[in-house]
Amino acid sequence: MPVTLKAAVVGWPISHSLSPKIFSAFARSAQMPLQYAALEIEPGEFAGALRKACADGWVGWNVTLPHKLAARALSDRLDKSAREAGAVNVIRFQDGKRIGYNTDADGFLAPLKKRGFVSRGKRAVVLGAGGAARAVCAALRREKVADLRILNRTPEKARELALAFGGDAAQWTREELLIAIGRADLVVNATSLGLEGEGSPIHGGAKFKPGALAYDLIYNPRETPFLLAAKTSGAQTLGGLGMLVAQAAATWKIWFKKDLPIAAVENAEAALQEILE
Repeated sequence: MPVTLKAAVVGWPISHSLSPKIFSAFARSAQMPLQYAALEIEPGEFAGALRKACADGWVGWNVTLPHKLAARALSDRLDKSAREAGAVNVIRFQDGKRIGYNTDADGFLAPLKKRGFVSRGKRAVVLGAGGAARAVCAALRREKVADLRILNRTPEKARELALAFGGDAAQWTREELLIAIGRADLVVNATSLGLEGEGSPIHGGAKFKPGALAYDLIYNPRETPFLLAAKTSGAQTLGGLGMLVAQAAATWKIWFKKDLPIAAVENAEAALQEILE
């Protein structure tokens, strides 16, 4: 009888996570005896729980807020992706060691490439300057965007990202927002505004460039206030569900050293779309 493998997504809180559904679907498709849990762990208990999981022979953890920086600090070794992102959202346990990775950048790019959007030579605007925004900026620079503009309420944080990735920074004001959106080929909401359908990062009257793409990293609801406003303005839209599933597929490859069949990934995303409708 095959040995059951153990993995989890860890956060505080964590009840909202769709990761158990995704990885259960992946495991069924791959006929892998994987037991995947959602563990709600307080920040003060994270280090001890991490060490115990490593010692007990778990495969790995997905790590979400507020533990990404702690996971980086507690990793024995960091993959290039984690060093670039400045945070860890995937840990692989191997030979008693904790190896930290970050799948945000690859997960962000996968839906764009699937859609056929070419970032090279484009003007991009990133709203926000937190961990998600950093990964987006790293991904867009990797894809050689021609112009990268970062807007944030706290301009110092935007300038830090601009300095790290060669972009321009500005304080998030109505005037700056309208100008930036009007010029951009790609506008990314990397803030939490619009989560659970409340609020929007853009004001009424925002006009997108013809053919522009609005990309919201939030996946619930499927059509966020940001995407609805962008669609009303004539922009194309892309929600965050594809990124979530792409990140999970990247985690699978990190843990098990093999790609999932494309059909398995697409089926998992389709099943989640039904849940979120």
